[in-house]
Amino acid sequence: MHSSLRRRHFGALALLGLAPWAQASEPAYPSRPITLVVPYPAGGNGDNIARVFARKLSALWNTPVVVDNKPGASGTIGAGSVHRAAPDGYTLLLTVTTQLTSSVPNVKPVYDAATDFVPIAGLTIAPMAFVVSPALGVNSMQELEALAQKRRLAYGSYGTATSTHVVQHLLGKQFKAVDMVHVPYRGESPMVADLLGGQVDMGLVGIGQGREMARSGRLRILAVLGTQRSEFLPDVKTLTEHGYKQMDWAYGVALYGPSRLPAPVLARLQEAGRTIMADAETQQLYRNQSNQPWLGATPAQLRERQIADIRNWNKVLADVGPLE
Repeated sequence: MHSSLRRRHFGALALLGLAPWAQASEPAYPSRPITLVVPYPAGGNGDNIARVFARKLSALWNTPVVVDNKPGASGTIGAGSVHRAAPDGYTLLLTVTTQLTSSVPNVKPVYDAATDFVPIAGLTIAPMAFVVSPALGVNSMQELEALAQKRRLAYGSYGTATSTHVVQHLLGKQFKAVDMVHVPYRGESPMVADLLGGQVDMGLVGIGQGREMARSGRLRILAVLGTQRSEFLPDVKTLTEHGYKQMDWAYGVALYGPSRLPAPVLARLQEAGRTIMADAETQQLYRNQSNQPWLGATPAQLRERQIADIRNWNKVLADVGPLE
């Protein structure tokens, strides 16, 4: 064939999508392993929740699902890696709902929490346990408040400007504490280790961690943080019930994807989320961890919650002032 005719021939085939080297179509989703990025260290509550969901999604789709822990910068490192990844459904974010709304001093995220992530499924929602070291010798919030007015106390958090930091900073103000020292960590596990070792006096932990440590006498639960009492600690009052203000933070964990996910991929992921969370075994596995399943949360409701959290967070930070 003459070279010019050959070029026109292959050009026409290419326009028709029939070029010899063109692929007919992309493989159906999912066709390769999926990664769930968790912006917290392995061994913490968020990591445990992720591993249950990963096993269930892997079984549902007969596809490998890998949990990738990327802690640091109050969760913004892990979330940023998902934002930068290709929006194809193979890199997803599993995080605490308040993490995406947090504003971290001296850290500028590469993403906009309100526009760059889309909710897929709510997994668990529950209060957190407010715990103290038994070495403090206090058995109630009132005794802790009185102690805080007499001497310096140190509290651990999951990182600067996380909800665990802000809540305890607010408590210190309401205690009229002489000095509350903030010690930030990269997640729950390292913070709990130092709490048990006596490096810090108090902190907020997942209900499962709190119950286990309280049963063994290594920590003492004084209250729970949240909008209501925990089904696993029905006799423990919330911080709001104790009379402290701005303590109605609900601790939810949800699955998110980049907002640019193709509509069919997003729809498939959201359907998988509904199927997994409706499964009685999944619910029992979460309850075995002392995590309350987040049942009936639609993506639209999760989006409303995210927007409300951002608004509430900005108000709280304005009230709190500079954080270090």
